[in-house]
Amino acid sequence: MAVNAIKQGVSDYIQKPIEPEVLLMMIEKALQERQRTREIRHLRKALVQGFSYGKIIGKNHRMREVFHLIEKVAPSDSRVFITGETGVGKELVARAIHFNSPRKNKAFVGINCGVLSESLLETELFGHEKGAFTGADRCKQGKFEYARGGTLFLDEIGDISPALQVKLLRVTQENSMERVGGNSPIDVNVRIVSATNQDIMGKIKSGSFRMELFYRLNVVAIQIPPLRERIDDIPLLVHHFIHCLNRKFHKNIQRVSTRAMKQLMQHNWPGNIRELANILERAFVTTDGAVIDSIDFSNDFRKSTGQQALYPVDTDIPFKTAMAMVQQQFEKAYLLKVLQQCNGNVSRSAEIMELNPRTLWRKIKDYRIDRLECILAGNRY
Repeated sequence: MAVNAIKQGVSDYIQKPIEPEVLLMMIEKALQERQRTREIRHLRKALVQGFSYGKIIGKNHRMREVFHLIEKVAPSDSRVFITGETGVGKELVARAIHFNSPRKNKAFVGINCGVLSESLLETELFGHEKGAFTGADRCKQGKFEYARGGTLFLDEIGDISPALQVKLLRVTQENSMERVGGNSPIDVNVRIVSATNQDIMGKIKSGSFRMELFYRLNVVAIQIPPLRERIDDIPLLVHHFIHCLNRKFHKNIQRVSTRAMKQLMQHNWPGNIRELANILERAFVTTDGAVIDSIDFSNDFRKSTGQQALYPVDTDIPFKTAMAMVQQQFEKAYLLKVLQQCNGNVSRSAEIMELNPRTLWRKIKDYRIDRLECILAGNRY
């Protein structure tokens, strides 16, 4: 019973008969431990806050430059042009600018220009009058009107059509617009923050993006570095995501192991911070203990970087330990492959692998293999 209680979080126990002096000493010890835990939690929170701007986390010198630019540009009304790869956090930067500006009490309205057709994007941005087209049975306000007094975030601005570029250029020149199907000018009072993950200068040279519009939007330029160029930020980001995921899933995962952290810092991160967040969430869901280990990431990195990443060479650990890690990773990959080929059928898989079915069941449990995923994957063979 005492052992089970300690596993549940009890710091200590006392046997009968109870001596008052011993009881007081144990209470004092428990209070000190509680205070120490609070101090550690406070220090961890202060550490992240000390290297963040709003919800943007980073201590890398290039992120410090981004924070400095946000701080400088936010109080002004200048238009901002944000560049960076997919998943680096361009919208977070746009929101940080808005919520640190005089417009913070008005709306922040965002729209992804790359996912809508030209006609739909036009009506979303500028609205339309009643009868402007078939099905327009009422007047509709656009994003420019919804964002009045606030900030309009134009994500993936490089994808808008030449016709819409002309219309947007006119808005930036005259600070007014007309709804689709209308001819009455409407005053525009918004701060425009744009973003793209494309080579915008290349699009200008090819003629697919208007230079005049670029210079209108690019008053202040902010470039966000990819995660692979700010690897020293990964421990801070991991700590931040663990804190958020614990609250989301009502868990108490403390950290990632040293091996797991090394694996995270060796990855190339083509999907940047969004990829890191997704991988950590998947590990969170499948991990039962208080520490996320490298084996919880092996399948993610095998998919994203190929077979070579499945067996990283780590010369900082003893040979036998490294061999055991590689063996575990190979064994899990082998089991997955056979189970997928057998549509998740354990008996058939055990027969192919010449294993006792009970042994295979144990390994499936040890490696937390999802048989349903194997069945779905098996349909592709």
